[in-house]
Amino acid sequence: MSVGEEVEVETKQFQITQDVIYWAIAIASGLVLLTLGIVDVIATSNGGDFITILDINDFVILAIIVVVGIPTFLIVYREERRQTRIDENLPYLLREISNAQRTGMALPRAIQESAKRHYGPLTPELRKMSSKITWGIPFSKAMEDFQAAVNTPLAQRATLLILEAERSGGNLEAIFEATEHHIQTLLNLKKEREGAMKPYVWIVYASFIIFILVVVILFVTFFIPFGSANISPDQTAGMFLLDIDIDTLEILFLHMLAVQGFFSGLVAGKMSKMSIKAGLMHSVVLMFLGWFAFKILIQPDTPLITLNI
Repeated sequence: MSVGEEVEVETKQFQITQDVIYWAIAIASGLVLLTLGIVDVIATSNGGDFITILDINDFVILAIIVVVGIPTFLIVYREERRQTRIDENLPYLLREISNAQRTGMALPRAIQESAKRHYGPLTPELRKMSSKITWGIPFSKAMEDFQAAVNTPLAQRATLLILEAERSGGNLEAIFEATEHHIQTLLNLKKEREGAMKPYVWIVYASFIIFILVVVILFVTFFIPFGSANISPDQTAGMFLLDIDIDTLEILFLHMLAVQGFFSGLVAGKMSKMSIKAGLMHSVVLMFLGWFAFKILIQPDTPLITLNI
């Protein structure tokens, strides 16, 4: 195994170790929260109260937020940022290789000269490819290794176009130039699509906030007044009986807020980034927003914020 391959293996092992650490921290934190919730249930059953402002439902929702949120923000965001930087630098790399070939350089020399510049996460992979070509490894094999290491949709498309053109024969200079224009066009279309979808992402957030307000209005104007009125069947001439358990309704609507926030976030991520993983970040934000709003607007006997409706 060459030095470059050993470094690549060690880098991947380091990233895997990082990911395992992040997942371990997230799961451990979630288990701690669930344990606190169980202790609170036991304390409540014995007539006490372990933590006054939180109950088992709060601990479960916070555990879900932590277990989903920590890996999402530390792993998914890192990978998404890496792929974005690769895609943005890919046209510049192809342009430099094409320009170097225009001056009469052979492909290995053109790649070596291009590797002296900085292209973000592409730089180490480009230098590995340059070294492999210099050592006599076929260009197609070096490009396939580059494609597997970079592993983004646009990079895979670019290397596929170059490999197919190289196999069928042709001017590599023109191939790199055409591929650069193609990738740049795709990047522009991607940015336009993301810009066009941003208003819809805000609509998802606005819809969730409206859902929170509807729940608050229901409690303030209907459930809490009727639940505390103690209306008997005699007072309603036996037509209906109101038996509203406020605590049960609070738990029900808290779960509804959590579920609505989770799936609304997935929808927002799918629309904005075409990725369910990206939607997990929105899910964590919306779930915490719904839980926090519930704790200050609905559940307390004296809410921190009172809506005068």
